[in-house]
Amino acid sequence: MDTDKGIHFKEHLSVKLLKAVLFGACVLGIGLSLVQIFLDAHQSSQAIDRKATEMLAMINEPASRAVYRQDVGMGQEVLNGLMAMESVQVAAIRLDGAPELAMVERPVFASRYRLLSDYIFDPIRIYRQELYGQAPDKKYLGELILSIDTAHEGKALIQRSVVVFFAGITRAVAMALLLYLIYSALLTKPLQRLIRHLSSINPQEPGQQQLPMPKGNENNELGLWVKTANRLLASIDHHHKLRQKAEARIMRLSQYDYLTRLPNRRTIQNQINKLIKQATRKNENMALLCLGLDDFKSLNAQVNFNAAEHVLVKISDRLRNYLGNRAFLGRLGEDQFAIILTQIDQPYEAAEMAQTLIKQLDQPFEINDEQLTISATVGVTLFPDDGENVDTLLQQAEFAMIMAKSRSRNRYQFYVATIDTEIRQHKKLEMDLHKALSHNELSLVFQPQFNYQQGKLIGAEALLRWHHPQKGLISPDTFIPMAEHSLDIIPIGDWVLENACQQLHQWHLEGHRDLRMAVNLSAIQLQDQGIVERIATLLGKYQIPPGALELEVTETSIIEDIDTSKIQLENIKNTGVTLALDDFGTGYSSLGYLKQFPFDKIKIDKSFVEGLPDNKGNVGIVEAIVQIGKSFGLKVLAEGVETIEQETFLTSTGCQEGQGYYYGKPLSPNDFIAHLASQAPTTGKPSHLDSPNSGDNNV
Repeated sequence: MDTDKGIHFKEHLSVKLLKAVLFGACVLGIGLSLVQIFLDAHQSSQAIDRKATEMLAMINEPASRAVYRQDVGMGQEVLNGLMAMESVQVAAIRLDGAPELAMVERPVFASRYRLLSDYIFDPIRIYRQELYGQAPDKKYLGELILSIDTAHEGKALIQRSVVVFFAGITRAVAMALLLYLIYSALLTKPLQRLIRHLSSINPQEPGQQQLPMPKGNENNELGLWVKTANRLLASIDHHHKLRQKAEARIMRLSQYDYLTRLPNRRTIQNQINKLIKQATRKNENMALLCLGLDDFKSLNAQVNFNAAEHVLVKISDRLRNYLGNRAFLGRLGEDQFAIILTQIDQPYEAAEMAQTLIKQLDQPFEINDEQLTISATVGVTLFPDDGENVDTLLQQAEFAMIMAKSRSRNRYQFYVATIDTEIRQHKKLEMDLHKALSHNELSLVFQPQFNYQQGKLIGAEALLRWHHPQKGLISPDTFIPMAEHSLDIIPIGDWVLENACQQLHQWHLEGHRDLRMAVNLSAIQLQDQGIVERIATLLGKYQIPPGALELEVTETSIIEDIDTSKIQLENIKNTGVTLALDDFGTGYSSLGYLKQFPFDKIKIDKSFVEGLPDNKGNVGIVEAIVQIGKSFGLKVLAEGVETIEQETFLTSTGCQEGQGYYYGKPLSPNDFIAHLASQAPTTGKPSHLDSPNSGDNNV
């Protein structure tokens, strides 16, 4: 049968309540009855033990006298007294080491409850008590044995349990019915009335109707429920609006950076896409600037993590305050920001903005009472010239910023179409260089060095060459900085040093024992703690007189760590090799280096030899360098000598040695020996001169 509201009879709350209450009451009644029965059984078991103990104590003394006297009649009389107790099934007095003195027994009590009572109690419980003589010796005489039949106590327990069980269930069911009637009158019926009113409320305007308050329930839970429901119905529209606001806030948090509160990368991409459509429609130009902080990782190491985050917040605030509404500002990543300029007419407007932003960061930031200076590099890309979609513009702006950092920081750079290709080719070349040594792509060539006093070639400088399998000969100006950046210069430098020593050893074995070998050491090699030991090992391995090996370092390699360089050079000098300062005059504080470090020779950079003797500026510089060499007792070698006029001037100023195309291009080992043999042994000038040609003589 269904109700008017379409609720099936079985689904009525009152029916379910009746079922639940009855079931719960029965379970509770059974449970409580079982607990009571269990406690009664426990107490009955204890009563059996207690009664047996009392009976043993009662007959202990007469039983002891009977045993002491070995009086069977007395013992039998004592035991007959126990049989007055119906639960006693067997009683016996046993002598020490002898049969029973006396014993009485009766048949086991036949009870229809016995099967259950035997499960609750042991069927027969046996109790023993030792018997002793009188003081003072208290000699052991025997024992008293008592067997109790538990069926009598079990019968009484079961009868009591049946009464307790049914009485408990009856009380529980009666209480359940009473509770159901009370619940139905106080809750179920008022709820039915409220449901009828609630179903009549218009869902579109829930606040227009109120639920009636059940009479007599104004201050209880039902009244509170009605009041709460009425308030809920009246404020649904308000809560809906609040939910819409919350959703909008969540959407905002997903679109903005949590730290700086600037638009995040996703929002920047959406904004660029929106502005691209707008600029396309209006035929306008747009610029995207990628601003990357310089050395932000080192700042993280310099200060703690919280301070670094504080710096980012201050940078964001400074950029935001400066830009205002003139440009869109967002945070691309950890140390990168994006600035979007719209409605620009010429690229110089983007350049001016980039330069201004860089200057905005020149002023130090005060963090934890410490002044921190942050510089930035900006990459600039233009729409539509450099790209017409979001990903392309962002990628090109980041590429431009990365390329600017790789060349010189704290500057801006526009994207050009070759940047992407240049970066990819640079990375590929770095990977190829890492494998060049194992693929036998590296080789050495040797450029002759000429002694003006002796009038002959006295040695060579070992120069590294890389023959790429696809690209051919790669310039050292290209791959040496790569090797230093990737630290491949260490194994490559070791290879150069060993092969140069090996080649010098071979020339000495062939009879050219006066030849010497000059090898360049990079800044990284100079800082290597194992370089001194390797030099000493190679001198011994190839039996090279220490003075025949000349190691060249530049001023730039020294200034990276002057203290370490000084110690390293002194240790190298202790091996007996010759030390030369390369590219002299192009660095800083050259005189200071000559005073601090144990150099034997200085090499005049080729830029000062060019144009001699007509270039008056270079004339003065070369004369000064030669004079400095004389003052410090150092030999002087000029690089880049290409003409006889240059040689004549150098010899007139007192320069001792020369190197350049005038004396020979960089040659293979066999070509070098052939070139050496072609020189006239008695003149001050070579008999065979390679014609000068363009290129770096010292590469």
